[in-house]
Amino acid sequence: MLAGVKGSHLQHVPADSRAMWRRVVWWGFLWAGVFVGGAGLVPAQETPLAGAPTPEPAGERPGLFRVGSLYLTPYIAIGSIGVDTNVFYTATDRQTDFTASGGPGLEIVRPFGRESRLRIDGGLDYLYFAKTDSQRKLNGYGTAQLDFVGVKTRLFVEERYDSSYGRPSYEVNERVQQETEGTRGFLRRNLGDRFALAFSGGRKRMTTDSQDYLGTDLGNTLTTDRYRAGGELRLALSVKTQMVGGGEQEWYRYPRLPERDGDSTKAYGGFRTDETALIAGQALLGYQWFRLDTGGERNGFYANVDAAWNLSPKTKLGVRYRRDIDYSAFATTGPTPTNLNETVEVYLDKLLARNLYLRLFGRLGTLASDGEITIVTPDGIETAVRDDRVREAGAEFGYQFRTRVRIGVTAVYTTRESPFETFGVEGLLAGLTVQYNPPQPTFR
Repeated sequence: MLAGVKGSHLQHVPADSRAMWRRVVWWGFLWAGVFVGGAGLVPAQETPLAGAPTPEPAGERPGLFRVGSLYLTPYIAIGSIGVDTNVFYTATDRQTDFTASGGPGLEIVRPFGRESRLRIDGGLDYLYFAKTDSQRKLNGYGTAQLDFVGVKTRLFVEERYDSSYGRPSYEVNERVQQETEGTRGFLRRNLGDRFALAFSGGRKRMTTDSQDYLGTDLGNTLTTDRYRAGGELRLALSVKTQMVGGGEQEWYRYPRLPERDGDSTKAYGGFRTDETALIAGQALLGYQWFRLDTGGERNGFYANVDAAWNLSPKTKLGVRYRRDIDYSAFATTGPTPTNLNETVEVYLDKLLARNLYLRLFGRLGTLASDGEITIVTPDGIETAVRDDRVREAGAEFGYQFRTRVRIGVTAVYTTRESPFETFGVEGLLAGLTVQYNPPQPTFR
């Protein structure tokens, strides 16, 4: 049904008006959620007796302050404070500057039942550079989540809005202003003791400001509507291990470049384990078929591996591997305007003392375009197949407060090799990080 969707009536409304109405609808949704949550969103069979206090939810207290049936946690999120040795991510004439990012936020949680809850989170994020005025930006974000957990059924629905100013991918060295709004849902139903069915779906609208980048208008190639639907059959092999088989369908719509419209299909199988298992995480392998509505195709092997070996209660050795096909920010001469992306990461997490931790990681990535791309630089026009190699190494040493707040010193060094000189970059980002991590649901 979604395959025939080409956009929405909002395409014919001026961009400023669309942004205004998105904000009105979004904040209306958030405050409606707060009102409903504060009014007592409790299933009838779990309604407490009149005059009885609302019981504390099982497990960790869901907020810092309790106001009636709501838990409130105000916080300050700080992304990084330090020195960026390559502000504009250029191959030559690198600029060094002091940078910091962060802002205030508020999380509101309304628990009901033993594990179900309504969660609303939002805040501001300011990106600051001491000398580079052009890179300073104020943005914001907001999330509303409704999570029902029953004996055999789990239902989760989320609405999210995010305004950001950053590099959208390894392909693009410049920071870009983007707005993202989307919805996702998840439903799991246990069928007896060993089998379970899980369904997921979502939509995401990404709007990118018009910006010329090496001869390409990123507003055209990065403004997109995406729709996704998927399902899995899960078989419990033990208390901690599941065998998984499933598939996923995605539809892509480009309001400003309809010739890029297409869809992809993924079929995969593998294993998932509980976080308390000796090797925790997932290993999913399969195949992906990518198609344009105009007839172009690109298919390939698909992988999504994220596993950690719990060497001891204080030491974790992990590996991540991802391989898939996705759209390129540039037009290509191949059958599809896509890249084949492949990333492998190895990391070590070590708890040195009660709350003192060390994290080391190394990451390798490749990006291969489907055919040649053309860029326009001050030196002229260049055309080649993009075949990049990215290397990253980093370390973080810090202190964990409670379970959600971390403060540490971080350093990340990045290099990238490319057939295009302008994409070959090198840089170091080092500084202080203070972060508040709200709890995120895991779907098992």
